[in-house]
Amino acid sequence: MNNRNQKVGIGEKFSYFLANLGNIPLMTLLGMFFLIFYTDVVGLDPAALATLFLVFKIMDGISDPIMGFILDKFPVTKMGKFRPMLIVGTIICVINYILLWFGAVWSPVGKYVIVYITYLLIGWTFDMMDISLNSLLPVMTADNKERNQLSLVKSVAYTLGSMGLGIVGPMIVASGTLESYYLLIFGAMAVTLVGSIVGALGVKERVTFEGTEEEKYSFKDLIGFLLSKPVLVTFIAALLCVVGGQVATGANAYYFTYIMGDLSLMAGVSGISMFGMVPGMIVAPLLANAIGKKKVYAAGVFISAAGPALRLIAPTSLTMAYVGTFIASLGMGFYLTLLYGIQADNTMYVQYTTGKRAEAAIASLNSFITKVGQGVAGALPGYILAATGFINGATEQAASVHTGIIACVLILPAAFCLIGGLVFAFGYKLGKKEVDEIALAIENKKQNEA
Repeated sequence: MNNRNQKVGIGEKFSYFLANLGNIPLMTLLGMFFLIFYTDVVGLDPAALATLFLVFKIMDGISDPIMGFILDKFPVTKMGKFRPMLIVGTIICVINYILLWFGAVWSPVGKYVIVYITYLLIGWTFDMMDISLNSLLPVMTADNKERNQLSLVKSVAYTLGSMGLGIVGPMIVASGTLESYYLLIFGAMAVTLVGSIVGALGVKERVTFEGTEEEKYSFKDLIGFLLSKPVLVTFIAALLCVVGGQVATGANAYYFTYIMGDLSLMAGVSGISMFGMVPGMIVAPLLANAIGKKKVYAAGVFISAAGPALRLIAPTSLTMAYVGTFIASLGMGFYLTLLYGIQADNTMYVQYTTGKRAEAAIASLNSFITKVGQGVAGALPGYILAATGFINGATEQAASVHTGIIACVLILPAAFCLIGGLVFAFGYKLGKKEVDEIALAIENKKQNEA
């Protein structure tokens, strides 16, 4: 293991920021506007789209561990192992993404077929860039404090990207015209191309395993890695949190259109969300260095659950929307900042217990979580809208539809995050002491082998 010079410079951290920023528009825009775009602009049935989200995303999630397995087998080039695939995957994914949004619009027939095929393909093409990106953190440095800083950089990029889209997106598409969606999607894909490619060119893969057997493992070993307790508990907890957040994201456009009466109000709430996450992101690495990632992550999830629960006091109040969103975002700032650092610790745990390195395999769970979470979260609003009597394009909806939308935005996110926090708090056993001991044991083993 080549651990010389584990410090990551400011320029490289900025490149890592750009790479993560470029990753954001893809799934964020799907979660925010895809359902309402295809129901209100294109005119497709919400229940049919819900089935698409649920079935295809879960099926597609199976590809994530497979892609992680393939990437771990990818040869080390002059650019490293993961950076080349990040660049190639970005280009392929952007092409398919544009077809996913507008292929059915441009074609006079077979609209559902086009949406289903391109939606399935986006999962495979997104894997190529997303798993490569998420595999970078463990190989950029072996220093725990540097990893916490990189987790912060990643979280800042995700926050600024998501909240930026949350503010600008509703303002662009508030008119509901096809042209407004052209502007949003093509503009976002320009950001994705530039950010991902420039970012990939600017980072380094300095943690290597030259002349060892640590990255040679079988598919049976892969299953064992993914079922190890820290990895499995992190996966379940994170999946529950993502489902909760994505349910709200997928229904927010309906909430502000039909409950609040003005989609542009969503921009203000998104701005509050960004400001709420900032203090959490700043404090989380400092607390993690002092008391460990586990305690800070769990606390963040519970705080995040409290936000939407508080808004139930007055679901139609814009003031309560601001307050609840700020609280939920503060908690998200804690746990999202630390998630990828925890995954890096899990990678180290797998190495410690099995003698194998599997960065891409562990990182693939993040992509799997995103996909399955988005699939379930996209399906729930679609089915609930259909079940409560939603009428495509109607300016007024029944009271039952309003109740269903409020359930998606407030009740389900609070419940999912609460359960996720309990799973992690009681199931995850790698505290600060355990992580430090594992890191020391691995380092001592390497020195003895040198």
